[in-house]
Amino acid sequence: MFPEPTSEPAGSLRVLYVEDTHADADLAQRVLAGAAPDIVLDVVPSATAARARLADVPPPYELLLSDLALPDGSGLELLAEVRRQQLPLAVVLLTGAGDQVAAIAALKAGADGYLVKHGDYLAHLPDALHAAFTRFHELRRERAALRTTSEHLAYLLSASPVVLYTLRMHDGSLLPQWVSGNVESIIGSPLDEVLAPGWWLAHLHPGDRKAVLDAQARLLRDGRLEHEYRFLADDGRLLWLHDQLRVVRRDDGSPIEVVGTWTDITAHKRAELLEAARSSVLDRLVAGDALPLILEQVVQRLEQLEPAMRASILLLDEGTGRLTHGAAPSLPDYYREAVEQLQPMEGMGSCGTAAIRGDAVIATDVMCDPNWAPFRDIAARAGIRACWSYPFRDADGKVLGTFAVYFATPRAPDGALEAIIDEFTAITALAVQNVRATDALRQAAAVIESTRDGVMITDLERRIVSVNRAWCEMTGFPREEALGRAPRLLKSGLQNNAFYHRMWGQVMRTGYWQGELWNRRRNGELYPQWLSISTVYDDDRRPTHYVGVMTDISRIKQSEAQLEHLAHYDPLTDLPNRLLAQSRLEHAIELAARQRSCIGVLFIDLDRFKTINDSLGHRAGDEALLAASQRLKRCLREEDTLARWGGDEFLVVLENLAKPDEAAHTAQTLIDQLREPLHLADGQTVYLGASIGISVYPQDARAAAPLIQQADTALNQAKVQGRNIYRFFTEAMGQAAQRHLNLARRLREALDHGGFALHYQPQIDIASGRIAGCEALLRWNDPEEGLVPPGRFIAFAEESGLIVQIGEWALRTACRQARQWADAGLPPLHVSVNLSARQLWQADLPERIGAILEATGLPPQSLELELTESMIMGHEPQAVEQLGLLRRMGLRLAIDDFGTGYSSLSYLKNLPIEVLKIDQSFVRNIPQDRNDREIVAGIIALARKLNLAVTAEGVETPAQLAFLAEQGCDSYQGYLFSRPLPAAEFEKLLAR
Repeated sequence: MFPEPTSEPAGSLRVLYVEDTHADADLAQRVLAGAAPDIVLDVVPSATAARARLADVPPPYELLLSDLALPDGSGLELLAEVRRQQLPLAVVLLTGAGDQVAAIAALKAGADGYLVKHGDYLAHLPDALHAAFTRFHELRRERAALRTTSEHLAYLLSASPVVLYTLRMHDGSLLPQWVSGNVESIIGSPLDEVLAPGWWLAHLHPGDRKAVLDAQARLLRDGRLEHEYRFLADDGRLLWLHDQLRVVRRDDGSPIEVVGTWTDITAHKRAELLEAARSSVLDRLVAGDALPLILEQVVQRLEQLEPAMRASILLLDEGTGRLTHGAAPSLPDYYREAVEQLQPMEGMGSCGTAAIRGDAVIATDVMCDPNWAPFRDIAARAGIRACWSYPFRDADGKVLGTFAVYFATPRAPDGALEAIIDEFTAITALAVQNVRATDALRQAAAVIESTRDGVMITDLERRIVSVNRAWCEMTGFPREEALGRAPRLLKSGLQNNAFYHRMWGQVMRTGYWQGELWNRRRNGELYPQWLSISTVYDDDRRPTHYVGVMTDISRIKQSEAQLEHLAHYDPLTDLPNRLLAQSRLEHAIELAARQRSCIGVLFIDLDRFKTINDSLGHRAGDEALLAASQRLKRCLREEDTLARWGGDEFLVVLENLAKPDEAAHTAQTLIDQLREPLHLADGQTVYLGASIGISVYPQDARAAAPLIQQADTALNQAKVQGRNIYRFFTEAMGQAAQRHLNLARRLREALDHGGFALHYQPQIDIASGRIAGCEALLRWNDPEEGLVPPGRFIAFAEESGLIVQIGEWALRTACRQARQWADAGLPPLHVSVNLSARQLWQADLPERIGAILEATGLPPQSLELELTESMIMGHEPQAVEQLGLLRRMGLRLAIDDFGTGYSSLSYLKNLPIEVLKIDQSFVRNIPQDRNDREIVAGIIALARKLNLAVTAEGVETPAQLAFLAEQGCDSYQGYLFSRPLPAAEFEKLLAR
C-alpha cells in the first residue's frame, strides 16, 4: 500500500501530461506557467512513455492528465492500469468536443475529472486539475476510513459468539444471502458452503427437523421467530443454537428479507443436561436403586448429549483386580463379553491401560494404536474407530474403574467434550462410592455383630447403649445387664484414677485414644485388653456417641513372650543364638571397659559331627548337638554365656577374667569333656571332639565383631594343626586371614575383568613325533603381583569354592580355542582340561559340559578331562556313575599325577578311564634313579595290561624320552619339546 498524501501537494502539483500533439502540449505548459505556476507539467507523447514514467514506486506525480486518444492506445486503458495497480494518482482525461459518451465512460472507469478540448478549455485547466486532485484524495481517505471500520466490525464479529445472517425471498422460499465471517470459527463450515442452498437443512439435527420447520411457518405470519435446536457441525460436534429471526418489510408490508442471529448455547445446554444428570443420580441414590441402573442412566444421558458418541463404564473388581461390566447400553453384547474381566495392564486397550496408569488414555484411531492390537478385529466389527478412556477414583485417589467413550470415526481429543466427559466421570465416581458406601454400612452392621472384637457404644454420659456378641462373650456380661450401665463395671483396679483421667482427656481433645489396659471379667478374672475409643460426630462435627473396640490380648501376650524367646534363643538347644550372643558380648565389653577386666571369647567347632550326621541321620545329629551343649554348659560359670553360633559351632563369652590363662584353662576343660563318648537314645555310642579358637579383650580387639572374627581365625588354625586343641589368636593369624580375604577379592576381580589366561603345552605322540594333543594350563596375571603361579591360588580357590567358576571358564575357553584351531584347518588334536573336585561332584556337571560343547561347537571326542586320584578315593560308587555319564557323552578321561596318591587297582578296573598320566616326580630322575625307573616301567606295564594309554609329564631330556619309548609309553609332554605357550604361539607351533 502507498502512503496517504494530504489533499494539497506540498509546494507544487506534479502532473504527468500524455499528449501526442506537440502544439497542444506546448500551449498547455505556457498557459499553466502563467496562470498556475504551482502546477508542474511533465509531458510524454505516448502511453508507453507514460507507463515507463509511472514504473517508479511510488510514482513521482500526484496527477495523470491524458488525452483520450493516444497513438499507442487510449487514455481509458491507461486509466484502467493506474486503478488496477492502485497507484495514488488522480486522473483527468481530455476528450474532443461533443464526445459525451467517452466522458461518461471515463468517469465510470474511475476518472476523477474530464475536460472537453474546445474553446478556452486551458483557462479552466488549473481549476479542473486542483479539483480532481482534491476529490481523489478525499475519496481515498473516506475509503480508508470505511476499510478500517469494516476491519473493526469483522474483528468484533470474529470474537463474538453470535453469527449474523440475512435471507432473501425467492419464489416464496427463503434463501441465504449473507452471513458474517465468524460462522466458520463457530459452526466449522466454510463461508461459501454456508451460503449454498440446502446447507442449513442438511446440518439440522434429524430429531429437531420437524419442529424447526413447523416453527418457520409462523415466521412470515408473526414477523419474528425465536427458537432453539441442535445442529451437526462438519467435524462431528453437536451444537445447540439459539436462532432469532425478524422479517424486514416494505412500506406496503411485503417481505424484503429476513435478518437473523445464531447464538451458540452449547455450553449452557450442556450445563443444564449435566445438572439434570446429577439430580437424576442423586434421586436414584436416595431411592436406593441398584448401581447397574444408576450407571446405565449416566451413560444414556451422556449419549443424549453427544449422539455421535457411545459410552461404557467398567468397574475394577477389588477381589480379582480385573475390570468388569458396569454399563454400556449402546455397545453390542459381543463387545461387552470381549472386555469382561479385562486385566488392567499396558496394551489392553484404552481401558486396561488407563486403569493401570491411573491417567486418561486417548486412542485417536484404534486401528493404529498399539494398545488396541488385541482388539482391532472386534473394534472393527463393532464400528469403533476412536476410544477415549478416563479412570475414575475414590476420595483417596484409588482407581474404581474406567469411563470410556467411543466414536465411529477417528477422533482427536476435544477440550470442550473432554470437560463434559470429566463431569460424567465425576458423577460416575460419586455414584459408585455412594452405593458402595451404603453397601459397606450394611456389611459393617453385620460385621460388628459377628466380629471377634468386642464393640461397645455409649452416649455422651458414658452409659452403654449397645454391645455386640463378642463383647458379651469376652466380659461375661449379658447384653441386658450391660445396657444403661457405665463401663466402670469392667475396671480391674490395676489402673489408677489418673490413668483414666488422662485417657478421657485425650478423647475430649483429639476424639481418639488407644492403648493397653487390664480389665476384669464378670467372674472376677483379670485379663489384658487392647482398647480403642473413638468419638462419633454428626454432620456438623458435634459429638454424639463414643465407640470402644476391645481385643482380648491374653494369647498375644503369651505369643509375644514365645516369639521374643525364639528371636534370641536356638530352638534345638535353648541356648542364646547369634544375635543374643553378640548383644551380651557388647554389654560385657562395656562393663569390662569400666571395670578394667578381661573377656575371653571362645569359638568352638565340634570335630567329627558331620560323620555322625551323614552316617546316623539328622535326628542323631540333633541329639548329639543337644548333649554336647549340655556338657559345655555344665563346665561354665553362671555369668558366662554359651551360645549356639550355627550348625556345629558354639560361642562362649567368659567375663571378669583376671588373665588370659583362665580362658585357656576353660577351653581345655571343654575339650576334655567333649572327648568322652556320647550315648544316644537308640543305644548308639558316638565320639565327638572340639577345636577351639580364643580371642581376648582388650589385647586382641575392643569391639564384639572383631573379637568374634579373631576367635574364628584362631579356630581355623586349631583345625589345621590337628583338631582337639585350642589356639589363641595371633597377629600372624590375622595377617593370614587378611591375605586370604585379599586373595579372594583379587580372584573374583580376575574372573570379572579377564585376569586369567590359558597356556597350552603340547602332548607328543612318541611313535610318530607329531603333536597329538595339548594340556590347557591356567595362568593368572595379577595387576598387583604380576604372573602368579598356580600353586599359589589353586588350593585356595578350591577351598573357597571359586574353583567352580574358574574351572568352568577354563573349560569353555579351551573348547572355544580348540574349535578355532580346527576351523583354521590346523592338524586335529585333543585338548586336556583339569577338573577340580568341586566340579566333579556337581550334580549337573554333564549338562554343563554338554552346554559348553554345544555353544563352542567342539566335538566331545576332542575334549579330555583330567582327574586326580584323591578326588575319587572314598567315593568310588559315585565316581563310577558320574564318570560313566561323561564317558557316554564321548569325552576322554585321564588320571593325572598317577602314583602320587592312593593308587588302587580296583578303581582302575571299575572306572571308565582311558589315560594314565605319570607324574613328573617319577620322570625327573630317570635314568639315574633305579627306583624311579622301576616305578615308571611298572605303571606303563600296568596300563598295557588294562588297555590304557600312558602320558608322561615333565620330560626334559633325550635320555628320559628314550627310556619312555623303550618301555612303550604312548606320549609325553615337557620342556624337552616345548614349555606351555600362549594360544597364538601354540598355533604357530602347530602350523609348522
